[in-house]
Amino acid sequence: MVGPRLLTYRPTMTSKPVQLPSGTLDSLRTQIAPLLAACDDSESADTGGLAELAQAFDQLFDVLARAESDLRSGGSTDSADVTRLGEYALQLTDNLAARLTQAGRQDLRQALAMLNINLALWIAQHGGIIDTLDPVVDAIALVANNITDPQKLAELSDLIGTIIKAVSPVISQDLEKINPGRPWRVLLLNQSIVATRSHDTTLMEAAFAVLTEHLPEDAGPFFTEGMQQMDALDYPAHVREVMERFHRQWNIDRSLH
Repeated sequence: MVGPRLLTYRPTMTSKPVQLPSGTLDSLRTQIAPLLAACDDSESADTGGLAELAQAFDQLFDVLARAESDLRSGGSTDSADVTRLGEYALQLTDNLAARLTQAGRQDLRQALAMLNINLALWIAQHGGIIDTLDPVVDAIALVANNITDPQKLAELSDLIGTIIKAVSPVISQDLEKINPGRPWRVLLLNQSIVATRSHDTTLMEAAFAVLTEHLPEDAGPFFTEGMQQMDALDYPAHVREVMERFHRQWNIDRSLH
């Protein structure tokens, strides 16, 4: 799988109608079926291994359903259980992604990305912790690059915010800053770009606050690049005002002290 990528301020693909993930178990079941079927249609499919993978997903969904029921009734399922289930689900999805690649089904990358985001949302919405971030960040970038509608971008920014709050503290402490392509950094930068592209200043303010709190060393260059994009892409005045304010705060004002 390609590593997490940093978004641009302009979508790189042709925009199509997009139904964003909801994190519900029913939507996960619906997403899995055609992806497994695509593997089964491949001439190179390992039918035995594929059958085992399909069975593993069926069993996983049964366990997720029981976990949801326990959570609703105040039963024994806790955040650690949700975390373990989510990690296992992401591992199964990685197996599925490898099979789709082997089958040459690059046309299903968007569907697979939606599945990864959906799983991350399920983990977050049920109190779990996301320990495997790379495929989720890559999925968000792939989906965001295919959206131009501001309302959908606003919805995606909210979903990213939900995922950010569920990221493992081991990752979000961001102790090893030597790698600029680390998923945590890319996730926060991409949320700020998605929020900007939504033209929603409330979302911009919220995303920029998270960015400057966790990545202060990136704030100055980020807002400088943002101001360049305001001019290059003719962003509306209300969006430009927010970007300019943060740019001044993290570049001009600081240079005077």
